[in-house]
Amino acid sequence: MDPMLTQYPRGWFVVAFSGDIPRLGVKSMQYFGEKLVAFRGEDGQVRVLDAYCAHMGADLAAGGKVIENTIECPFHAWRYCGTGECVAIPYAKKIPQKARQRAWPVREINGLVLLHHDPDGAPPAYEIPVIPEYGSEAWMPWTTDLYHIKTHPREIVENLADRAHFPRVHSTTIDDFGFDVAGHTATQRVKGKAHLPGGGVDVFESSTTYHGPGYLLMRMSGVLHNYMLVAHTPVDHGQLHLRMGVMIKIVGGDREKTAGYVDLYMKNLKAGFDDDVRVWENKLYREQPVLCDGDGPIMQLRRWYKQFYRTVEAEGGATDVR
Repeated sequence: MDPMLTQYPRGWFVVAFSGDIPRLGVKSMQYFGEKLVAFRGEDGQVRVLDAYCAHMGADLAAGGKVIENTIECPFHAWRYCGTGECVAIPYAKKIPQKARQRAWPVREINGLVLLHHDPDGAPPAYEIPVIPEYGSEAWMPWTTDLYHIKTHPREIVENLADRAHFPRVHSTTIDDFGFDVAGHTATQRVKGKAHLPGGGVDVFESSTTYHGPGYLLMRMSGVLHNYMLVAHTPVDHGQLHLRMGVMIKIVGGDREKTAGYVDLYMKNLKAGFDDDVRVWENKLYREQPVLCDGDGPIMQLRRWYKQFYRTVEAEGGATDVR
């Protein structure tokens, strides 16, 4: 069986926007087929652990409380720190050695909470870059949306190389299209014209990069200068969460006027994105597609994407797919 259908990719994945987890807040999550709990301590740091308590299986996210920088189980008040160890049991003289939860590597950057997944538990091989403009007075904050999509992550990723879908799905004329891969990144560079739903044409240039298998950032220059985030994270093998965000440079120092532009931009973007979702949820993945010379470097992207999975050889050993 295709390893992509039975495994999850390795890399960094967005599991929340920063504002989703307030100080001393607890958030229930389900990703990579696992039930997880995220919490933000008094120090402002987000931690993520497996949700079901090592003691008797209570869900730490269902009534658990943040005590300083630990989370307290709602069943027997066992307390776990961010690295997973149980640090307090109110009625025990000695804490059992096995009293611990799996702790997941977490980064909080660009207003996002990211979780690192690796099927072998290996440490991160790359990091997500900082957006220099994030938090600047010259830029609006993220405007966001969350999609629950019934598809495999590879369907989302393939859009990066699929030049031919732009005119039909996104009403965009592509004048120049470039694509290259380097290590854990895959980058698309486009010059074109977006035909707006209400009429008019936006001439634009964009550079769009996947940093690993689930974090895409686009930098676009046109009528509006903006960043677009598309971050998708597997819930299980048949569905994923996709977080979309748009961050726009304030036009002429007028924040209120720019907010109006943001609303219109998001409306147009979501309309086009809904067309993508309709395709993703209703298509068949062809391992050997019949391609023509105008489709774009789809097979090159597929080879790049395979590096984030492993396959099992006949001898039983786990091997990277490169």
